[in-house]
Amino acid sequence: MLAVCVVAQLAVLLVGIGRWRAIGPEWLLLTTVYAQSVGLISALSVCTFRSWLARISSRGAWMGSWLIILIVSISWSYLVGVVGSVLGLGPGRGNLNAFMLQSLLAVSLVSAALLRYLFIRAQWQAEITAQAEARVQALQARIRPHFLFNSLNTISSLIPDDPESAETATLDLADLFRGSMRRADRMIPLSDELDLARKYLDMEHRRLGDRLNIDWRVDELPGDLEVLPLLLQPLLENAIAHGIQHCADGGTVRVYGRSGQEGVVMTLSNPLSRQVVPGGDRQQHHGMALRNIRSRLEWAYGDRASLITHEDDEQFVAVLTLPHDEDTDR
Repeated sequence: MLAVCVVAQLAVLLVGIGRWRAIGPEWLLLTTVYAQSVGLISALSVCTFRSWLARISSRGAWMGSWLIILIVSISWSYLVGVVGSVLGLGPGRGNLNAFMLQSLLAVSLVSAALLRYLFIRAQWQAEITAQAEARVQALQARIRPHFLFNSLNTISSLIPDDPESAETATLDLADLFRGSMRRADRMIPLSDELDLARKYLDMEHRRLGDRLNIDWRVDELPGDLEVLPLLLQPLLENAIAHGIQHCADGGTVRVYGRSGQEGVVMTLSNPLSRQVVPGGDRQQHHGMALRNIRSRLEWAYGDRASLITHEDDEQFVAVLTLPHDEDTDR
């Protein structure tokens, strides 16, 4: 509705520029009221027929919306022209048809441009959603075969000596794969995301033993905050695959979380080995995961969320910032 009001006012100003010598406070006021009323009534009319428009094709829905706007425009211009003429403010009976035609032409052009923009934007959002879904699936393929085999081997080794831990590990593995089946565009509570990330770290700790230490400080985070799924796990997986595993003595993965006025901030850090990794693909795979996460954040939150990273010779740090519930509109 705000966009409709802004576009309507811009149209009034553009018309006013074209007739600058004839423009005055009275003309500007009357034209603004008329343009805003046409825009708002048209938008409400489209919303009224939303259930019907939802049952037809996408292009048909956009065309139907445009026709509804034109019908509303011609009807409203006729009503305003007649009433305004009676009150001495309208075009008069002789100019009524010309007024209606000018109004219809202006509304048709402005609404066509606005609907075209919204149509392209909707297509872009649908494409981003599909890409996000595909990227999450690609990232979840990174609960990849060797992780699965390593986890199964770990569970197998626990069965003879510690069957309870083996059972817990099996349940954690099942939860991880269940989490991978979530849709990329469906929000989940932050507590669920943290729980899934924690279970991933637990699985890796069983495999790496004392080489992997975890410093987990997230008690200040609001567990009921709705967030995108699978934001943390790719970062944790990179921390282990490209950090801990290449350090001879292992290291500590640190996860700190706090909630402030700027939003929810989570900081993840891990040590890096100075040893050159054979194949040199660490940056490639690491960068791919970071780009995927940033793309999903932009789609879901716009510029209200961010992922900032820093890397030096000794450690890698990722700072993930998410808006509070009231700041999220998608």
